[in-house]
Amino acid sequence: MLVEPVRLEWGPETWDAWRPEEISALLAGVDARWCVVGGWALDLFRGHQTRAHEDLEIATPLWEFDVLRERLSAYEFFVAGREGFWPVDGAGGAYFEYQQTMVRDPANGKWRVDVMRCPDDGANWICALDRAVHRPYDDSVAHASDGIPYLKPELVLLFKGLQTRPKDQADFEATAPLLDADARSWLADALTETKGSNHPWIKSLD
Repeated sequence: MLVEPVRLEWGPETWDAWRPEEISALLAGVDARWCVVGGWALDLFRGHQTRAHEDLEIATPLWEFDVLRERLSAYEFFVAGREGFWPVDGAGGAYFEYQQTMVRDPANGKWRVDVMRCPDDGANWICALDRAVHRPYDDSVAHASDGIPYLKPELVLLFKGLQTRPKDQADFEATAPLLDADARSWLADALTETKGSNHPWIKSLD
């Protein structure tokens, strides 16, 4: 049944985010693909934490989301959109319009993780912001030394390059020098395809 969106608090003070190792333990053995994305993915790539993270973002294919939700059934799930938040079961069309799903601890009302329900064709990672950009899934996800899956840095930076907030610029400057030639070339090509050849990061990647 479709329900009206509600306004819920969302800011640094409303988070009690899990760390990557905590979500990895909670999802251990789950029969679904998932990986850490966002700033934490870049730190997993580097092998150590480089800055504070107020939240935690993970991604899973749209049709595998319910498997993760079942594993985390002790928590509340809300689809997040411009109009507010919908309980997942009452989100209606917003479930497909928006990919962001916030997970809240009912014990204290704090957000624990942000789950992205991503487009996927079964074989490829597909960029949610520009579905013309895709890449074989097995070449899109890497694993940290302790086995935590994370989206490869060039794919994370593509998302950040399409937004370029101050923290995205800082993440690019800290991560780009660590990319190998293939990763730098892929990112430059993807930014050119999505934003045009004048994107300010492209010159740095050449």
